[in-house]
Amino acid sequence: MEVSIDKNEITITNTRRSYYELNLGYKIIELNFGQLLSFRKKILTHSSNSNIEYLLHHDNFVLVFAADNKHLLYLDVPQLLRLRKVLLSVFEHTTVV
Repeated sequence: MEVSIDKNEITITNTRRSYYELNLGYKIIELNFGQLLSFRKKILTHSSNSNIEYLLHHDNFVLVFAADNKHLLYLDVPQLLRLRKVLLSVFEHTTVV
């Protein structure tokens, strides 16, 4: 399964069972399912309406750790919102059995 917004944008690929590859264009991060859930929670927290409003009025960027603090991401507001959209689309994917 691969989820992508546009070419040369953020993608998440299921590389093998319970492992995902997050491609940010400039960096590729391998995440297990637990790390992906934790990362999703961080992104959803930082991209809430109140936090986006705060970011727009103050710093306009956020620092987020990923994959058990192995990677540090510097994200501006548009990148944060694109990443949120991609992460949400991964968990909205349904499989018919």
